[in-house]
Amino acid sequence: MPKIHSTAVIDPKAVIADDVEIGPLCYVGPNVKIGNGSRLLSQCNIDGYTTLGENNTVHPFAALGQNAQDLSYAGGETFLEIGNGNTFREGATVHCGTKPGTKTVIGDNCYFMNHSHVAHNCIVGSGVIMVNSACAAGYVRIGDRAILSAYSAIHQFCRVGRLVMVSACSVFSQDIAPFVIAEGRNGTIKGINVIGCKRAGISVENIKVLRELFKIYFLSGLNATNAVEKIRKELPQTPEVLEFIDFLNTSERGISQGRNPERRA
Repeated sequence: MPKIHSTAVIDPKAVIADDVEIGPLCYVGPNVKIGNGSRLLSQCNIDGYTTLGENNTVHPFAALGQNAQDLSYAGGETFLEIGNGNTFREGATVHCGTKPGTKTVIGDNCYFMNHSHVAHNCIVGSGVIMVNSACAAGYVRIGDRAILSAYSAIHQFCRVGRLVMVSACSVFSQDIAPFVIAEGRNGTIKGINVIGCKRAGISVENIKVLRELFKIYFLSGLNATNAVEKIRKELPQTPEVLEFIDFLNTSERGISQGRNPERRA
């Protein structure tokens, strides 16, 4: 049987796995499902049509599955799907989708620090870290193992690529291509996230290719079309290069740029 503190409020319709631990003063709503090995430490709120996978940890005052902070929200069944092995620290918030039938999705092994926020309809990959008070607005997509540092914010409908590092206090309203370090208010792309790439197992040789890609795309002064053509012609078409180009080709909000003031879209 689940280990549930006497002061916790658990709706009888909630589906709780047998080895879940629920601490003092927690609330779990009627449409919540919580998987094996998960722990609600104390004073947290899990509501809405929310599914937590296995081995998630929810700290005090975190709130998961509340209604979207969206003036167009008009009720109906909206969802939050959370994978396995995630940690939600004090005051972290993640909301359900905004239109009926839509959902917010969190992958596996993410770490959401104090007061970080994931808004309605976001899709967050696996291994993502959102540091204290980092925020993702509605419909944002965040790639695997990206890091959003403290007090950073991503505008609605933007994408953050895989293995991106966003520096503290940065704000971006365009897509951030994979593998880079981004900094500033609608700021610049500073370089390749070498440490993150190494930790992800990308070879030294392929990181060297990414460095050359950075120089061509962000620093050469070529427009986007010509820069990509040069990348295709001159660089090995490694998986990372192909991922970068595909990200560019599927961008709807434009790509955040580099340090060259003459860079043109």
